[in-house]
Amino acid sequence: MADLTARMPRPRIGLLPTGHFYYWDQFPRLKEMGLRMYAKLREHLERIGEVIAPELVDTIEKAREAGEFFRQQDVDILLVFPFGYTPGMCVLPAVERIGAPIRLLNAHEDSSYDYKSADTTVYLHHEGPCCIPEYSAGLLAMGKEFRVRSGPFSSERLWNEIGADCRGAAAARAFRQMNVGLLGETYPNMVDMPIDEHRVLRATGRMIIRPEVEEIEEAYHRVTQEQLEDMYRQLREMYDVDETVTNEHMRFSAQLAVAYEEVICKHDIYAFGYYWWGEKELLTLMRSQSGLAVSRLASMGRPGVNEGDLKTAMAMKALDLLGGGGMFVEFFAIDYDEDFLLLGHDGPSNVNLSDGRPRLQHLEVHHGKSGHGLGIDFDVRQGPVTLLNLSQFDAGETFKLIYTTGEIIPGDILAIGNPNCRVRIQKPIHEFMDEWCRQGPAHHIALGIGDHSREIEAFAEAMDFAAVRV
Repeated sequence: MADLTARMPRPRIGLLPTGHFYYWDQFPRLKEMGLRMYAKLREHLERIGEVIAPELVDTIEKAREAGEFFRQQDVDILLVFPFGYTPGMCVLPAVERIGAPIRLLNAHEDSSYDYKSADTTVYLHHEGPCCIPEYSAGLLAMGKEFRVRSGPFSSERLWNEIGADCRGAAAARAFRQMNVGLLGETYPNMVDMPIDEHRVLRATGRMIIRPEVEEIEEAYHRVTQEQLEDMYRQLREMYDVDETVTNEHMRFSAQLAVAYEEVICKHDIYAFGYYWWGEKELLTLMRSQSGLAVSRLASMGRPGVNEGDLKTAMAMKALDLLGGGGMFVEFFAIDYDEDFLLLGHDGPSNVNLSDGRPRLQHLEVHHGKSGHGLGIDFDVRQGPVTLLNLSQFDAGETFKLIYTTGEIIPGDILAIGNPNCRVRIQKPIHEFMDEWCRQGPAHHIALGIGDHSREIEAFAEAMDFAAVRV
């Protein structure tokens, strides 16, 4: 079973420790108590990612120096941690030019303490919550977004929240650095498939890469016998092949897989849509028989989506960076008797989400498309899932993430040569469909293994995307 976390980027965590210099001479033990607690905090954070921090900031001057320090570091997120009460001006100069998401850590090594016996030093050691509202007021005055994470170090919930924040922000950094591509065109008359390239430019600073279909054709003809045999062996090992699949089918798919990998990697594309009809039989088959080639790329972290749906490929890549894999689906049916949605899609998929070995059969017809080709099928891993849509409707200057969570449940599914699964969501289906559709989604959806709600919210914040949970 594939490790879906393998391509998650390691977060670069900016950490701003703050204190109040005026206390140190008054209460000689206080600073050392704070530093010991800070060391424990760092141990926890270093399990999540790389921690990047200046020295303790306990004056305005040091806050300005910390701001310059962070401007020279490419941090994904900034965590602010007060040892006890600290004036807000020990924070604001340090975050003035920070574009990364900000989290105020209202956290402590103790979940409680003995109030009856505590002296002023001990009281001040626990007084971090006092300045969190002050920090918040200052950040709001500066127009800075932030969230507060509260809890004792013993709280698993606290570390889950902080970890999700860091992973989501790190995924955004990787997402902005990716090339995305479109080969051919979008499926004709699908009004939700086109993508506004200027939104991509504003979100990532990059344009869409548009390789020519002929590049696949030329790469196909360049495949050597050695490359062909190696890929043929890989595909035979990867799939359970039924009797409808001929050796010629497999060799053609293997040759295509080499060609697709060459073109996609040459342009360093990490998410792509593709579609064309094809006047020549070979060009038609290069699309209709592409399932194995593109599924293999998805398993390598370069998802491609048929029908030219680049937005869903980008959503799949976001889930891949968050550790959810990312699979291409749409609504197949609603089962009102057993209360679930049936989700799936034909064509390429992400075999990393397979529970067991994926299966192959030959399909004489790909519904709604020209040509014939191999159909990939597998049982999708059961358990929690996230459904994610990348929309450009009502999305401001860039994009909006529409998402929900549910669970893949056991039960009969379609045996039509395409992976599909039963998904039970957490609200009545009639309410879900109304709320989901009113947000302006595409009819395609990216499905990821696991509940990635918190990570998606942090990812959206770091990307400056809107995010709507349905």
